[in-house]
Amino acid sequence: MDASTVVYIHEYLTEFFQDKEDPISPPGVKNLDSIESAAARPFATAGGQDAYPTVFDKAASLFHSVACNHSFHNGNKRAALLSTMYFLSEYGYWLEKCSDDELYEFTRQIAAHEISEDRRNEVPVISEWLEKNSRKQQKGEKPLKLTHLRDILSRFGFNLRDIGKTLEVLRDGIVVETILKKGSHGFEDYDPAYISELRRRLELTADHGVDSSRFYGQKGISDELNEFMQLRLDVMKRLAKI
Repeated sequence: MDASTVVYIHEYLTEFFQDKEDPISPPGVKNLDSIESAAARPFATAGGQDAYPTVFDKAASLFHSVACNHSFHNGNKRAALLSTMYFLSEYGYWLEKCSDDELYEFTRQIAAHEISEDRRNEVPVISEWLEKNSRKQQKGEKPLKLTHLRDILSRFGFNLRDIGKTLEVLRDGIVVETILKKGSHGFEDYDPAYISELRRRLELTADHGVDSSRFYGQKGISDELNEFMQLRLDVMKRLAKI
């Protein structure tokens, strides 16, 4: 998760709601510095240690910052919730145990600083709630053709060398991995399970700072955002009214 992903999520929401009863108007970034600060906050350190050690601590700090910094002209609560849902999904968690009413009230209280009597405890309270209401779920990958996979890997400094039935993955001229050439001519899709394992072996996962928006490109997260909107559309519509 970085600032460009948070901005993209806001742009996605702007497009989603543009013909709805409550469009995001005016749209756009109000303060880019505060968005960059919000996106960096989950990975902050203190005394050489993670300031937010667990996935839920990190997600809570992101939720809190995007909801409360007022970095966008409008739609901050919706952007905060959708960014947090996306962030959790990168680590294999879906925010699905709570009801729509509970999630709406939770988000409203965060933005209004009503989640805790002591503002210093807001992030820990958010973290505890997120953990209680999230379910572990295997994150899905996307099928890729060889040409697309080659382009993606090249962005991270990897090159592919054809050696017949397999392909060598090189970095700085050194072979670091070998992968199959799918199909007789290399035109068959690499299935999601294969992509997931390859990302793990090449350390191109969220644990190593490469979430899906970085790996697939920002357009690649739209399908996920669509799923989250279907799951929590009622919440998003209600947040638009406050």
